[in-house]
Amino acid sequence: MAAQTFWPVLVEALYAKWSADPDLRAAGWTVYDGPPDGSVSAGRRELFVGGSGEDYGDGEDAGSTEQDWANANTTERDSTEQVVCGLWWSQGGSMAEVRRGVAEALDVIAAGLRADVTVGGAVSFHAELVSVRWRQIRDANGVTFGAVFVVRAWSRVYM
Repeated sequence: MAAQTFWPVLVEALYAKWSADPDLRAAGWTVYDGPPDGSVSAGRRELFVGGSGEDYGDGEDAGSTEQDWANANTTERDSTEQVVCGLWWSQGGSMAEVRRGVAEALDVIAAGLRADVTVGGAVSFHAELVSVRWRQIRDANGVTFGAVFVVRAWSRVYM
């Protein structure tokens, strides 16, 4: 049976791409497949693929799928898949430093998607970063800055 969606393949491809990215690794980012199992770790730079990193243990939307018939042929559908991701950096330093670091990581991610719009062949049309929500938190433990973003991809699904 043919796949009804390519969302799982897209998540796995994004995880593999970002886990292997030399710029993200050099900057100290740890990449996770899915949402966190606890709060953001102090002093760590964390990237969640298929989870925003906002709702620790409560469950959260990891993405979505929308489809339309590609043509009169009932065996092809055009599919739009969205993957929710989150970049978080928490530390005792300055908000400006963590904000800059998260923005730089997001620049690396966006540039990587522009350079490989099919995410290693996981997508037949293209994928791109389409939205970002910025989060700033200051508490007794220090500062945390986050970017919750969505990667949207378009592909043809053959049923």
